[in-house]
Amino acid sequence: MSKIFGLQREIKDLRTKVEELSWDEPFGMWTRGAFLQFCRVMPRGIKTVAFIDFDDIHSLNERYGYSEVNRRVRSTFSIPFRRSDLIARWFSGDEIVILLDCDREGAELKIAQLHESARRHRLTFTYEIGEWDVGRQSILKVMENLSVKTSRKKTSSRNR
Repeated sequence: MSKIFGLQREIKDLRTKVEELSWDEPFGMWTRGAFLQFCRVMPRGIKTVAFIDFDDIHSLNERYGYSEVNRRVRSTFSIPFRRSDLIARWFSGDEIVILLDCDREGAELKIAQLHESARRHRLTFTYEIGEWDVGRQSILKVMENLSVKTSRKKTSSRNR
């Protein structure tokens, strides 16, 4: 009997660890792995996605410290989202992806709200919005494409 209880405790501990690995505590959002898991079970259809790349996060971390920059990012994303919207940290910490339950126009409005929220917290970012045809396209390829477009946009704005 104690073997069964021990196994149940181990399963509970593993579930807790999985939950901890799915949530990015510093930024207060899902991890890339959790985002991809949600995408695997997403019903077919066209979804709007956004790729956000925060500007100068690494130098801001050096200047103000990680805790302060993390607080600013969390505060930026404290604006209202739909329950069905997914927000996740994507790469090294300055890239965020959002799967929005709206059309492109709605996504542009949400990004405008995020820009204003970021400005209030002395952050800036570059972004791209695209579409993901669930079940027909790889979310990884869609996000990679948006990442490349965002990088190009960022580079061209620096060269001006």
